[in-house]
Amino acid sequence: MKVLLIVPDGVAVRNYLYSSFIVELFKKKAEVIIYHQLSESAITEIKNVHPQLDTFIEIPKFIESPLTRLLRESLAFARILRNIKVLKNRTVITFWNRNHKTFKLKALNIVSEFFGFILSKSYQLVLKADYWYEKRILKSQVIEKITKDIKSINPDVVLNLHQRSPLTAPIVAVAKKEKIKCSTVIFSWDNIPKARLISRYDSYLVWSDLMKDQLVLLYPEISEHQVLVVGTTQFECYFNQENYLKKELFFKQYGLDPLKRTICFSANDRSSPYDPNYLEDVCKVIKEMVENERPQILFRRCPVDKSDRFDTILETYKSFVTPIDPDWRVESHLKTAFASIYPTYNDFVLLVNTVKHCDLVINLGSTMAHDFAILNKPCLYLNYDPIHNSTLPVNTIYNFEHFRSMKGLNAVGWINSKAEILDMILKTLNKPNEVGSDRKKWMETIVLHPLDKNAINIAKALL
Repeated sequence: MKVLLIVPDGVAVRNYLYSSFIVELFKKKAEVIIYHQLSESAITEIKNVHPQLDTFIEIPKFIESPLTRLLRESLAFARILRNIKVLKNRTVITFWNRNHKTFKLKALNIVSEFFGFILSKSYQLVLKADYWYEKRILKSQVIEKITKDIKSINPDVVLNLHQRSPLTAPIVAVAKKEKIKCSTVIFSWDNIPKARLISRYDSYLVWSDLMKDQLVLLYPEISEHQVLVVGTTQFECYFNQENYLKKELFFKQYGLDPLKRTICFSANDRSSPYDPNYLEDVCKVIKEMVENERPQILFRRCPVDKSDRFDTILETYKSFVTPIDPDWRVESHLKTAFASIYPTYNDFVLLVNTVKHCDLVINLGSTMAHDFAILNKPCLYLNYDPIHNSTLPVNTIYNFEHFRSMKGLNAVGWINSKAEILDMILKTLNKPNEVGSDRKKWMETIVLHPLDKNAINIAKALL
């Protein structure tokens, strides 16, 4: 069987191409072709991990026409309005970005909201607009080249590894026109309510029963039998013993003290504007502790955040804060954001050993809570507004739909004010099993277990 994997960006590389999913495909005698928008250095890194992968075909450059883009954005807004009603959750509107800087994008936003509002009044209109969007995609200039590629490859099945990327829409449209089975994975645990499922597929490979229920609820045109619960390979790296380094070796490499208790502070991307404020609040509290009792902080930024917004704080508190940046490479000569950044396999080593050798993690609603839960480590969620008149209140964040999965569980510890930082840190360090004691139960709700078998599940479902 011939499998075509659509790989539009570095996240797809990290979550799937570095995993044993590829190994499972080869075990089943599948021929694997990578249809990508990646740099040459990223491809070299992938081949180092899986030397059997030798067929890489570049996706032709695709730019949506203004009308096609308008239709896609209008559909997204229409579905967001509908999702608010279906889920009875006003925070869903937060996923609609109104913070555009150029007049062109601001105008697009306004017009998209107008048409999206009209579409949202009837789900039949939404479905018709989905149909119109795919018809328009098939009129794109790039279709001739993609059709030629698809016919030349002649795959038995196509799997999209990033359902949110517009770049993938014409490929899926052509494959469907050629009567080729198409599947997609869902990018992350919080993606379904965001209304960014661009194309429609023969099957959907999801993380959990929770995600399946949500997908069928919000996309009633998708039937239950099309949605296959297979998990994700995102967390597979924790089960590969080759990724683990001895604590003394790992800490010595980055100038950390193996005898000190260690807190990981993990940051979000730039859409979370107050992470530097939170880091500074934590650092101020730690600094006031007696030096021989003071824990050290390992700071891990979001891989796609290459900004300097933490630099001043890291310099000020460098005596006990050590940054270990994710090993994601930036190809600055490439113009597209999707192609310009990718992870090295070494970042798995950095991440796994960060989780293994830190005592707890502190962040603002990050998925890192799940990473730490795998190794039964506690997480503290920051649950206060660090500045007056915050533009993104924590009350909004923790009412996001994906956090409803925590209901009834003691999944994490909560820092509800600056005054609680020290007490919660000490409590968690001294009694880690009492803080977030249901963290593994929460993880089991989010992702199908056992986690180290998900690559087999995905390959089996696809083939």
